[in-house]
Amino acid sequence: MFTGRQSSVESMHASSPIIQKQKKHSARNRYSDAPLLCAGCGIKTELYIKESMRFSFSEIQLATDTFSKENLLGEGGYGHVYKGELDDGQLIAAKIRKETSSQGFQEFSSEVYVLSFARHKNIVMLLGYCCKENINILVYEYICNKSLEWHLFENVLDWNQRRAIAIGTAKGLRFLHEECRGSPIIHRDLRPSNVLLTHDFVPMLGDFGLAKWKNNDIPIHTRILGTLGYLAPEYVENGTVSVSIDVYSFGIVLIQLISGRKVVESNTDDHRQSLRQWAEPIIERLALHELIDPRLGESYDTCELYHMARAAYLCLKSDPVMRPSMGEVVRLLEADDDHLHNLVEQFMPRFSR
Repeated sequence: MFTGRQSSVESMHASSPIIQKQKKHSARNRYSDAPLLCAGCGIKTELYIKESMRFSFSEIQLATDTFSKENLLGEGGYGHVYKGELDDGQLIAAKIRKETSSQGFQEFSSEVYVLSFARHKNIVMLLGYCCKENINILVYEYICNKSLEWHLFENVLDWNQRRAIAIGTAKGLRFLHEECRGSPIIHRDLRPSNVLLTHDFVPMLGDFGLAKWKNNDIPIHTRILGTLGYLAPEYVENGTVSVSIDVYSFGIVLIQLISGRKVVESNTDDHRQSLRQWAEPIIERLALHELIDPRLGESYDTCELYHMARAAYLCLKSDPVMRPSMGEVVRLLEADDDHLHNLVEQFMPRFSR
């Protein structure tokens, strides 16, 4: 798996301004003083790292027990992900790019760069990276409680957990769009499998391989990447990239949190129906009880459901100009009543009842 001829990656490493910025950091041995990341299992977070570190291949090999099957966490389009433990006790998730992966060095480099700036409690921390010949490895802090996708479809989240995950995910996106150093960052691939959870059900955004910097107000046009069902209409139609495409994707995830439904399902006539097609008329009729995951029964807060449904409806507007910012979405979800009234009057008068 880890053999192959010398590629051009090393020469790219030498010239890349992204990689040149990264250095080993003396804080690696201070993990024992770090605060808890998850109270449920006692995992700590390394908050002392200011820049991503460059790990040696031997360090990652040792941490993962030579990439043993027992440490394999999963496999996707990017490659394999392994759990590991550094010599100071820090638990890691090492994501190793497949040699045949369509996500090449550009995506690898983008993820290193973006996550070097994105330090937030709702964003997975990139601890560092490793480059060896044609092997590229991203080293993340280990997030202990699987993904939102697993908990939505293989488990049952209670209502309070769902709402907390919605708010935390929205805050992570707000940070990327409005608070990150430099320009806004567009994630471009928000979906439940890219939201990881701690045992305290704190959501953390991950997988930034498709992320884009937004340097000005001029829309970016690019090839279409991401996951069908979560892609905004303008992105599908002409490749237009703006922060609004993340807002749209969040609206889909929000409907999934409320309903427990997959992004595309078959109805009784075996006709495939998108989540948006199913949810919008229900919200417009204010029949919000029809949105609720039946596994929850009556165990949900009607007022909070109302706020979440309104936020989702606004996020899913076909016209990107009509979608709220993620800062506005956070206030909607947290039920900032004054702001809520003004926003609803502006964007969705029928919901002002």
